[in-house]
Amino acid sequence: MEILRNLTREGKDSEYLWVGKGTILDPQNGKVYEVKMVPVECGKRLRVRGYIGPFYRTQFLDRVE
Repeated sequence: MEILRNLTREGKDSEYLWVGKGTILDPQNGKVYEVKMVPVECGKRLRVRGYIGPFYRTQFLDRVE
């Protein structure tokens, strides 16, 4: 199952942002949303924000050591 699609990396080495015409699939309901992802806390967490028009939902994913 492909969850993320068409993301491109923008910005400098330490402050990059994954954007573009990217989409993310919500596997629970099958809906597809526009997405932006930003690493935070020196790459220990990933902020994932899904959009539908002006509305969005943000989740943080933690890196497993």
